[in-house]
Amino acid sequence: MKKKVLLISSMLVTFILVIFVSLNNTNNENKNVLSNTNKDTEVINSNMITMMYETDAGTGIYEETKDTSWPESGYIFNDTLSGCENGGELEYNSINKTVNLLSNKSDNCYVYFDKYDGVWIDNVSITNVTGSSVTLDISATSENGNITTYYYSLNDSEEYQETTSSPITINDLNKLTEYKISIYAIDSTNARSNIYEVIVSTTDESGPVINSVSISDITSYGFTLTVDATSDVEIERYYFYINGDGENYAGTSTTPEYTFNTLTDNSNYTIIIFAENNNGIFSNKYSISITTEETPILLADYIKSLYTSQGVNGIYYHTSSLANSAGDNSYRYSGANPDNYVCFGSDAETCPSDNLYRIIGVFGSEVKLIKWDYANSNLLGTSGAYSDNYYNVTNEYLGSHNKVDAYLWNNNTKNNKWEESNLNSTNLNNIFLNTFNLNYKNKIANTIWYVSGYRTYDATSKKFYNAESIGTTWSGKIGLMYVSDYGYAASQNSWSTNMYSYGNNSIKKNNWLYMGMHEWTISPISTSTSNVYYINADGRVVDDGGVNNSNANVRPCFYLKPEVTYISGNGSKNSPFRIDCPTCTAD
Repeated sequence: MKKKVLLISSMLVTFILVIFVSLNNTNNENKNVLSNTNKDTEVINSNMITMMYETDAGTGIYEETKDTSWPESGYIFNDTLSGCENGGELEYNSINKTVNLLSNKSDNCYVYFDKYDGVWIDNVSITNVTGSSVTLDISATSENGNITTYYYSLNDSEEYQETTSSPITINDLNKLTEYKISIYAIDSTNARSNIYEVIVSTTDESGPVINSVSISDITSYGFTLTVDATSDVEIERYYFYINGDGENYAGTSTTPEYTFNTLTDNSNYTIIIFAENNNGIFSNKYSISITTEETPILLADYIKSLYTSQGVNGIYYHTSSLANSAGDNSYRYSGANPDNYVCFGSDAETCPSDNLYRIIGVFGSEVKLIKWDYANSNLLGTSGAYSDNYYNVTNEYLGSHNKVDAYLWNNNTKNNKWEESNLNSTNLNNIFLNTFNLNYKNKIANTIWYVSGYRTYDATSKKFYNAESIGTTWSGKIGLMYVSDYGYAASQNSWSTNMYSYGNNSIKKNNWLYMGMHEWTISPISTSTSNVYYINADGRVVDDGGVNNSNANVRPCFYLKPEVTYISGNGSKNSPFRIDCPTCTAD
């Protein structure tokens, strides 16, 4: 005799006694009864059913209930405990919420339901079917937490696959095949939902599948996407939508690479990508979120932005209307101790002392730096113009140093032409320049320097500047400060004073370039062939520096390329400006 399916429907009604049941009983959804469809019609009544509810979730303790309908929510059918005394088998249909009894005779059955803690799958939508994959969009809720994980199995397999994403795309299926897919969810309280089942059949042709999308070349205005896709049939076209699905069309490509290059800096974009094969079948839709970089701020522009009015943040804008100024539209730091420190040559979190520099000013699009204190032989070497050293040097401007090295301006000849100075050629533009790695070398501009000088030390900053802005030039990377640089580093009220008088205590205390020892400048005396201006230890500008018989300390000076950008820092000694230049290349 054939085994028949006995159906217990899920509608809310009381149990009634069934005297005779025909085949038409099998689809009855209005009565909560056990139905027997075998030919030996037997009387089956509600006394055959005992329903057991778990008292609390996870306890395993059950109590008999007098409910007359199957539970619609809050409970999950326990197929392990449920059964019948005479061998009948029970199975639960989660879609129709019915219990099926597989038996050919009357039986007493016990139906167990486990309590669940508010996790429920309401619906599973089939959103995309190909010959090798299916995508399922799961609608699940949790009353006590958040849905964290989904589990699915194929064709009643006991092995469930785990995923944390919804929709779920199941790949590697066979075409033209029907699959029964069982799905349940777990929430953050580890509560488990009901099992939801769907039936789906794959198509004849497999559509493309986008496996992943990689991002490269992110800039402030765009990025490049490279699609990794597979398809049984050649992919004809890739589609790209920005900030919307089917609303903001960006473009297509016949190759798996696409570049966005007209976007806004520091903005987040959601890109939807899908593919179409030669048969006109579309792939799954792949979504990716990308943030463009901030627009780099040029260091020169950043320093200029710190200027709001004359003297604010220690910056003066040298227009033609600013009294006694250079009148060259430069932005120069002046005063006692402005926040104009830059870390150059090191990316260490704490900038080493030998890598601290200070900004003299912004000249056109270039920022001019000078080492914050004197360079010693570890940076300049002991060949070339090396002369002597001083031990245990201490003053209020320089601080304490175990040793300060001194150099001649030119020990090869008495000639005061900068291009013939071996301090220039050996110590600065060879030894010192090569202390930097290529990345930092490339940030230093090859600049035109004016090296004619002026005729007398008894002159104002403006007179020195006018003379230093014409005449003989030299092209190179590393130099020394101009006399006018030193003059304009003093407070504005000193700019009308002859620089021979810069030894005045109130002037030198308010000149951040004064360090308290003899120091060379790049400026020769125009009426001499062997003397160069230097800053005297007392702060005065003097002209008796014989290039091969006078020694002084050295602070290398150079201009940065216009492309150098500002990264961070407030310019203080403890938080110097940090810079970058991704586009700087070797000269």
